[in-house]
Amino acid sequence: MNQRNRFFIPREDRLLGERYQLLEQLGDGSHGWVWRAEKIETGEIVALKIPKEQGASNDDLAEGSVLAEKKASHPNVVSIHEMGRVPPQHEWYVIEMEYFPSQTLAQLLDRGEQGFVTSYAKLLGIYEQILNGVAYLHSLGMSHGDIKPQNVLVSGDQVKITDFGSSILPEDMYARTRENGGTILYSAPEVVGSLRRGRDRREVFSADIYSLGVLLYHLVTSLLPHDTLSQVGRHAPFPRPREINRSVCPSLENVILRCLALDPADRWPSVTDLIDATRQARRAQIDYVPEKTIAVKIDPTSDWSTDVVNLVEKSDFARAENVARSQFESSGDRHAFLMMVTAAIRDGRIFDVKRDLETNSELLTEPSPIRRDLREIALKCYLETRDIDGARKLIEQMIADEGESPNILLKKASVLGLQAQYREASEILLRLNRDFPGRPAILRRLVVVFEQLRDLGKASAFLKAYGRDNSADEWVAEKRERFAALGFR
Repeated sequence: MNQRNRFFIPREDRLLGERYQLLEQLGDGSHGWVWRAEKIETGEIVALKIPKEQGASNDDLAEGSVLAEKKASHPNVVSIHEMGRVPPQHEWYVIEMEYFPSQTLAQLLDRGEQGFVTSYAKLLGIYEQILNGVAYLHSLGMSHGDIKPQNVLVSGDQVKITDFGSSILPEDMYARTRENGGTILYSAPEVVGSLRRGRDRREVFSADIYSLGVLLYHLVTSLLPHDTLSQVGRHAPFPRPREINRSVCPSLENVILRCLALDPADRWPSVTDLIDATRQARRAQIDYVPEKTIAVKIDPTSDWSTDVVNLVEKSDFARAENVARSQFESSGDRHAFLMMVTAAIRDGRIFDVKRDLETNSELLTEPSPIRRDLREIALKCYLETRDIDGARKLIEQMIADEGESPNILLKKASVLGLQAQYREASEILLRLNRDFPGRPAILRRLVVVFEQLRDLGKASAFLKAYGRDNSADEWVAEKRERFAALGFR
């Protein structure tokens, strides 16, 4: 191919060799165009993907070749007919696909201020078709690699996935993030920043499952779990779906959260398993009535606090919270507020509790019998949501009001560590270790802080002290192996 043809700019009514006439541009991404085209010989309307860097090798430009080679088809996958250089010149490389008149799911989600308003039955029906398409790709031994709303086509009740087998190289993902809607925000943490090609099939399939979880999270909350590359890579804490949308049923939330597990081994083993779980959750979701609309039966012979305790003992945390919330809203009873947020914490809804505490922030400052308990809960929320500034300010207030208790000093050291102020953290921890020698929580933090300070001699010594009573802790074995490799035993 000569130099002037390395980068191709298509236009309407242009002929590509003796095979295609371009009719209408359907899309323009960072890597290529998609055009509606007519096959000159048969008059058939097809979709053509035309890579922009025509000077690259055929192998580099190929996409979804397994589908083309096997002449494979599935109702939820856009079929690929063929790919290669267009004769007779054999200059322009194209990927010929079926033409599927449709909108992308991204376009539907971006409709007006209300977004994509539909029933759970239809929404989960769309999602199940996406799952079926991805399961089909996996059955052929290929991953998708770029699952996101922009690559889902919807026409009426029919759904097809497209744009197969995208690169997982970071430089490609950065470009795609800028150009076509945030690919990186749908990626699994282990994929972000990875330079490693040749991942095994299980790894790339598990990354697809994570992306499917992000997609379903987006569909039911209108938000993404993470907003930045850094948050994705470190798997920063994010609100559970029901903390954003209370109409999501618990079983559907569990489906999503298992997809989004940090460790691939904790995700659904396969898309087939995910399909089965989604079908069960779909039935539960259609019948679900949000907790706040359910009247909780109160035993007339007991008071509200007894009912809350009984519900908590049955692990019915949502109902326990509702009873306590109703009491707090009607009477302002601070103990009701404490029981309300305690039940929500037990239910795993850290972000909900944080919002309630911020809305009623006076309860954290005004003297009362429950202030210390509420502050402990607030501090837990700040630390688990990585709101380090909020945690620091609360600790300073607690020390000013209550003095330097060992528990609060330990938390202060943890916050200093999260701020990379390791020297200051070590001073507090060493003082605590002198006053309370041998406590595992202190010793473990000393190992970590001296490792960060590159003082492996002290880190190793504190690891030995910690390991005397915690030899079964896998963390001890991992640290011993690391330190031994560096010459510290």
